[in-house]
Amino acid sequence: MKHLISILVFFLFFTTSSIALPPSSYNVRQGDQTLPADIDPKLQQICDKTDNPVECLITTIPFLRKKVAINPVSILDIEVEAIDIKTKEALDKTSKLLLSSSNSKPIANCFKICINNYKSVLESKHRILDAISIGDGKQLRVELSSNVDKIYHCEDAFEEASVKSPITEVNSLLGKMITNSLTITIDMVRFNNKN
Repeated sequence: MKHLISILVFFLFFTTSSIALPPSSYNVRQGDQTLPADIDPKLQQICDKTDNPVECLITTIPFLRKKVAINPVSILDIEVEAIDIKTKEALDKTSKLLLSSSNSKPIANCFKICINNYKSVLESKHRILDAISIGDGKQLRVELSSNVDKIYHCEDAFEEASVKSPITEVNSLLGKMITNSLTITIDMVRFNNKN
């Protein structure tokens, strides 16, 4: 599996644009991102254990600083920041789509559900960071699980309205990012506070 990921990363490196952007302008999209050929083995090992290893690498590498210790907690912190940025992008895009004059009432209702859910995900960031800092694994799992549900509920709203979602790609990536964070929390982080 490690070699497969390395090959995929190598392929992505030569077929897409660079990720050497500052976090504020970072566009977390697999199709637009490349990864360096020399990925830190510790990061590779952590990401390989997630359900979505390529997305894990793509969404964490731009936020790594040279002096950051690479361990599950630091990668979890980085993923939380990446989720926050991507959720803000999703909120902005969805808000603009809602304001579009061509939207019917069913699709407008879908956008409103998504907007509310994105806001809720953003509001949970501080609770997540607090849970990480105090080692409250139970609260962390609750918050992340809830956020996964919120992202998928957004997509479900479009499906129930029999409308093609124009934000499926961003929701898919957000779902994978949050799922990866949950996997890191459950399988790799050992909190002293065993809640």
